[in-house]
Amino acid sequence: MKVREEISRLPHLKNIGLALIDYIESLHPGITFSKKGRRWVPSENFVTFTVQIARSRNIVVSLRGNPDEFLKFEELPLKEGMGYGAYSECRLESPKQLPAISMHIKKAYDLYSTGASRKRQHPVIKEE
Repeated sequence: MKVREEISRLPHLKNIGLALIDYIESLHPGITFSKKGRRWVPSENFVTFTVQIARSRNIVVSLRGNPDEFLKFEELPLKEGMGYGAYSECRLESPKQLPAISMHIKKAYDLYSTGASRKRQHPVIKEE
């Protein structure tokens, strides 16, 4: 089974999940996904998906970066994930979370591209 096939098994998140895969592929052309345990991990490891079909019927998304490095969104709270602060985690449960998860994925990609030696800082929105 491929990542798109597994995401398609969650009808209420199918379109959102498939759009996120397209978005990830646009950030890094040529990226591929492989299954490691329960997680779908891309060849550039800045985000992973765990599709929970049986009970929760959601997608757990792990993102490169500490929760403090991301903007806070009420509809999609982040918590510390695997790697002792190297990753953050959230649960995608509704299409209304699409804007927040898209921004989180882009931020995770930027953090991944910068590397582990980056200066960790909380993002700030500036209005001009």
